[in-house]
Amino acid sequence: MKLSGKCFFAAAFAAALVCVFCGTLSFAQDPAANGARNAADDFRAVRAEVFARLDKDGKGYIDEKDWPGRRRAFRLMDVNRDGRITLEEFQSLRNRWYNRTFENLDLDGNRVITLDEWMDLREDFDRLDRNKNGMIERHEFYNPK
Repeated sequence: MKLSGKCFFAAAFAAALVCVFCGTLSFAQDPAANGARNAADDFRAVRAEVFARLDKDGKGYIDEKDWPGRRRAFRLMDVNRDGRITLEEFQSLRNRWYNRTFENLDLDGNRVITLDEWMDLREDFDRLDRNKNGMIERHEFYNPK
């Protein structure tokens, strides 16, 4: 018996649904998806810690007087332009770019990034700090191994 194209796809779709509901085929248990979810959770957790450090007075937002970085970076991270960076804005994937340039992370302008200035995972800081002096220098940041 030969199935027509439409019947074949309908049968295949029905079989896939049965597999999903019976647990023999699960998209939710994809290790790559779990890894991506864990990385996003790690990013949010680290950003929450940094946010708490920057929000010294505990207002629940960072304003320009709390912000140790450049004004331009503050304005870019303030997504809704209300003069405040909320935790949601600080954790947004839109603002993940902030860790991509040395100048954004060198908050005090002393030409090194210390752990207090770092806004990402500690393991990434340690990986970039190749000479293990507790600071990331410009050449280490732009030439990671």
